[in-house]
Order: sequence, then C-alpha cells, then structure tokens
Amino acid sequence: MKNFKKNIALLAALACAGTMLAGCNSDKPATDGGETTSAAGDDAGATNDGGDAGAADNGDAGDTGAASGDNADGSKLTVLCWNTDDINPMIENFCANTDHTADEFNVQNFGCGGGDAAENYDNYLSDANNDADIMFVEADWALKYINDDSAEKGTKALSDIGFSDSDYGDLYGYTLEIGKSSSGVQKGLSWQAAAGGFCYRTDLAETYLGVKTPDEMQALVSDWDKFLDTAKKVGEASGGQTALATTMGGVWQVFSAGRSTPWVVDGKLSLDDSAKGYIDFAKNMYDNGYVIKDLDQWSTDWYSAGQTDKTMGYFVSTWGFGDAILTQAAGGEGGATYGKWNVVVGPQPFYWGGTWATVANRCNNPELAKEFIAYFTTNKDGAKAYADFKGEYVSNKAAMAEVIPSYAGLGVLGGQNHFEVLNTVADGINMAGGITEYDNTIKQAFNTTITEYCRGTYDSVDATIDAFVDNVAGSLPNLDYSNFD
Repeated sequence: MKNFKKNIALLAALACAGTMLAGCNSDKPATDGGETTSAAGDDAGATNDGGDAGAADNGDAGDTGAASGDNADGSKLTVLCWNTDDINPMIENFCANTDHTADEFNVQNFGCGGGDAAENYDNYLSDANNDADIMFVEADWALKYINDDSAEKGTKALSDIGFSDSDYGDLYGYTLEIGKSSSGVQKGLSWQAAAGGFCYRTDLAETYLGVKTPDEMQALVSDWDKFLDTAKKVGEASGGQTALATTMGGVWQVFSAGRSTPWVVDGKLSLDDSAKGYIDFAKNMYDNGYVIKDLDQWSTDWYSAGQTDKTMGYFVSTWGFGDAILTQAAGGEGGATYGKWNVVVGPQPFYWGGTWATVANRCNNPELAKEFIAYFTTNKDGAKAYADFKGEYVSNKAAMAEVIPSYAGLGVLGGQNHFEVLNTVADGINMAGGITEYDNTIKQAFNTTITEYCRGTYDSVDATIDAFVDNVAGSLPNLDYSNFD
C-alpha cells in the first residue's frame, strides 16, 4: 500500500473530528440496507423498506401522522426510527387487528437516511430522561446496539421480555442471524425477509435473447458467468443500445450477498477472493456497457431508464416491487413498460435491506413491546395479516406458505406472482457469521472505490485496493490492516 502507511497516523488523528461528520457521506436518500450503494455509476444509497428511495422522510421527530403526543410519563410505547415508511403501516395494521389504539404509541422519527440513524439515536439516548422502548436498526449497523449491554444505549436479550428459542422456528434463518449479538444472544427480530430477484423486460428478452418464459431467462442468468455472457449477447444484439442491468449498484447488492468471509476477522480488515474478483467483474460490465455508464442509482434518470430500451433489468428486493423501484421505473400503472416485466431468481440468492426491531435496555413497556414485535414476526396470523396488508414478503415462513398460493400477482409483472420467486430466494440466503458492526462503513468504502476505478481514477486493481484500505482506515483507524502490508 503506497499511501496507507504514511497516511495512517494522520487518519487516526482525524478520526475523532471525522465522527462529527459521520453520516454526511452515508445516505443521500433514505437507506434500505443501511449502506450507500456506490459502485460504477451509483453514488446514492439504498432504501430499507420500500418507501421513497429518493428522499428521506424529513418530518419532525415524533411526527408519524399515526401516533404522537405527550409521553412525559413514559407510558406509551416509544419506537425509534429514521423514517415512517414502516412504522406507520405497522401501527395501523396492529391496531386494526388487536385491542390497541394508535395513541398508545410514541414514535421518535428522526427524518434521516438509515445510515444517519445511529448518530441520531446516540444523541437521543445520551439523555437518560428520553424514553425508548423499541429501536429499529439496519443490518449493517445493528451490532452497534445489539452488542451493547449498557443501560444508556444497549439492548435487551429478547428472552428478557418473554421470547424463547421455540418461538423462532418459523422465521428465516438469515433474519435470526443478523439479529444475534456476536456472542449468539438473540436481540433483534425482523418482520421482513427482504429477498430479491432480477426483474427483466419480457419484450426485450424475447427480441434479443429469444426468451419467452421466466424459466428460459433464469437459465441465462443463473450464475455470474452466464450473467456476463448474456449481457454480452444483449449488447451485441441491440447494437450497444441496451444494457442487461441498469447499474452496478444493483449488481453489487446481489454479488455482496455471496461473500463467505466477514469484512473484519479477528480485528483485521479482510478482502476475500469474491470481493477481489468483483473488481474485475465490475470493470468488465462497466467498460463494455453491460450497465448504463455514469448513471446514479435513485436518480430520476435511473428510474426513467426502465421506460426506455436502455436497460433490460433491475435487481429488486421485496420492498422494491411497489413504487420504490419497479412500478416507478415502468412509468407507473399504465406507463410505457408497465406489465412488461417478469422476475427470476438471478445469479444467486440475496437480500437487500430489511429492518430489525430491538428492545432498549431502558424499555419500560416490555409487555407491549413483546406483543408488538411478536405480532409481525413469530405470530403467524399477525405476520400473514401484515403481508396481505402491505404486500410485503415477511420473515415468517408459515405465514408466507399461506399467502403465496392465494396471491393474485402484480400488474407491473404482467400478473406474475413474485412471492413464488422470493420464496425460492429466501430459502437460499445464508448469512451465518457474515455480519460485523463495521459493515456499513466498509461496504460503502468498497463501493465508492470501485466506482472511482470504473470511472478511471485508478489505473490498476492493486491501486484500487490500496485506495479502499486507505478509505476504510480514515473511518476505522483502530482496525488491524496488517493483511495489506
């Protein structure tokens, strides 16, 4: 590393000052996955829940439109969140199916992107008088609170409020893994199984690939080698006018889910062969126009590309099948490409985003906290009611087994039942041991560096890796970087 050793002292000195700016570079839009996707034309973030991906909910803290008001005595269930895209419909559905009312809730909405939530939470929790019962967290920074047992900012073991291991039998394993502390204590549950797939234009697939069914399309994109080959065929058949995938940011969401090594192992920054291989893969895709060059994810042009022949596909998670991605990309109901899409599993199983509910150590409403969390997760009937209500793929397998056969399908997909595809994907996701508390920072630094490499900032893979390490060290100077000496 040419620059790392001479810069590390300066980076460490600046780290304390840097924490004052934490979040400034992490989420331009609201994040769904806790990270900013910034690879080969994508310098904006992902969203966590299928709300408006392009802008955070900037409402005042506590203003949810569903539950607010005085809570001086702490009697209400206080929920900390960064926007209201999840909590508002959750409260509505919960109250409609139980004997509870919205005025029992106090929502502290910080109106920011998911990557900025932790900084806001820390400021709020630093005042011991501030009430907090449930804290929504994202996978990439969940361990910051899940690994914390302190009274000030820590979280409870879910067993402390009445959950037991026997309650979790119907939940997807990867959602449980992300909600565990590093010592294996279950501290968070997600109501979402944010599995995703590859959505493609059926008319373009038939024109350029001769594909007429989802099964035929899946055969052409079932691994990354085939995906690359198919991208080449589409480029050649279209005269370079159509890219198989819209941006590398979407590709990265899928590719990164296949990594088998955590970003940090025994305190050392780790870059496994999969991540190294992605550098060449991204450059190949970008240089050959297999993605749309210099297109920023979540921008207006990113969405509108789906209404033209510039792109054949988007990678989409469960929350993205609504207006968050696909329907908006198709031009809305009745839009230019509405109904001309299908979804397949794609090169590998992946999840993109999702939110986990944790219980603050200062929680003074444990019974309602447990009932609320259980309704959306371990309670099959509650989870099913929410899946039907919001059209979201939930984390309870038993609930989805009842939802899938009766689901009518989506208009944007020409009536295809996307839940059947997501069911296959969700079963294949394995995140055991793959999550660290540093993921948000490191994944963002990696994506940013790959973007710069694709755009010509660095002239080699080695220089790109050097820059990546330097970027991480600037934010996380206490990690061990000896793997890169």
